[in-house]
Amino acid sequence: MGQCSDFLSRATLNTMACVIDCVGAIPTIPKIQVQATRAFNASPSRSAVTSLNRAAINLQDADEMKQPKLILLLLLLLSASASAQRLHIDARIIDAKTGEHLPFASVYINGQNSTISNAEGEFVINADSADVLRISYVGYKTVHLRAVDVGQEVLLSSEGEMLGEVVVLGTDLVIQNTLQRMKEEYKKHRKTKSNYFYRQVGYTDRQCHSFLESFFTARSATQVSDMSLVTGRYLSVASMRTISPANFFTFAQVPVFSNQKHISSKEQLVPLHQGYARDYLTEMRVFGDGERRVYVIKFVPRNSDVRAIEGCLYVDAETFQLLKFEGRSTKEWVTHLKGKMGVVLPITYSFVVNYQHDNSFAEVSSVHFRTSYTADGHKFETTGMMFNVADRYFTSRGTLRFHDNLMDIISRKGLDGDFWKQNEIVKRTPIEEEALEIFERDNLFGVF
Repeated sequence: MGQCSDFLSRATLNTMACVIDCVGAIPTIPKIQVQATRAFNASPSRSAVTSLNRAAINLQDADEMKQPKLILLLLLLLSASASAQRLHIDARIIDAKTGEHLPFASVYINGQNSTISNAEGEFVINADSADVLRISYVGYKTVHLRAVDVGQEVLLSSEGEMLGEVVVLGTDLVIQNTLQRMKEEYKKHRKTKSNYFYRQVGYTDRQCHSFLESFFTARSATQVSDMSLVTGRYLSVASMRTISPANFFTFAQVPVFSNQKHISSKEQLVPLHQGYARDYLTEMRVFGDGERRVYVIKFVPRNSDVRAIEGCLYVDAETFQLLKFEGRSTKEWVTHLKGKMGVVLPITYSFVVNYQHDNSFAEVSSVHFRTSYTADGHKFETTGMMFNVADRYFTSRGTLRFHDNLMDIISRKGLDGDFWKQNEIVKRTPIEEEALEIFERDNLFGVF
């Protein structure tokens, strides 16, 4: 689409799919481990240590059967089995015009069966032959395909066209209407919870050093919050040149809305709040995707020295529902901890949040983030994705706190190997698959 990339001079969504070589073997593990913890409201001046099994029915002697009704019944059973055949769909979603893959597109059958494409546009899903897949991506025309008609590639058309230059008049009205809708939805659904699948991969100097997958229960209205761990697994190779991302799951909790009338200077600025005009410069464009008009609103903080969320908000022009938010957070810090010594360093943090409205409110459908910082001559990168799997899994008690080490908590819960063999919610990229094979081969999950 490019609307937001015209506004922001930063890495776009596709940078999250950059080619990174995964280690071919597990390196020798020294006894010293380096840990990275996202710092809360920190600054460099602060110190911080933070077959369908179908019955085989033999009808060879059907002509000799003396009960036509029984024959008819058997034929009906065979027909029902064929119509209910389970399919394993493995495909890639691409732009019909450019041929580029579309990462993190929504693939929906029903509330119990859905997924998203990975960073390379690939997805897998099991479906009945009679199922219909709804495949959507903001800025592209939604397609509906019968499961039996899905091939190796799914083409989405970007029929988008700019419907006008920069809109000056009406921008404030659009924001106010969007804000009002958010307030009403949040008041009604702020305690609503859903279940989320989470995958996090860490790299040092473009080599994979950690892999984590988990399921959470969390509040889902407008942003993911109050996260509670259901189950998880991880591996983090501990050495002088790798890190253990302790609480990077918090980067999936992207705030876009605040019900407060005024946000203090000590708090993070978010675009949708009552005093937005005082804190943000705004600009709006309008485009159509063949089905609807979409407002794209750019939010840039007036004060570049404050910690703030900035980026582009996609809003349905008719309903004022949130569709997507992509951007970055400024003034983010990480505590780089080596042994007992910690140093606070700046970290870049970009994200994309997609929203769904199947339950009649703006519920987080998926989150994708990327972080990067440099320390001790090495570049440390972490990518994460979170996907709403609705109520398919059991819930759990206890809420994760900001400074909690997720791997420690997963370790205390223990590893359920059978569970993970049966649950691949989002298809892994070749890089992630290679890392997984190495870690599983050496039975390394659940250890540092």
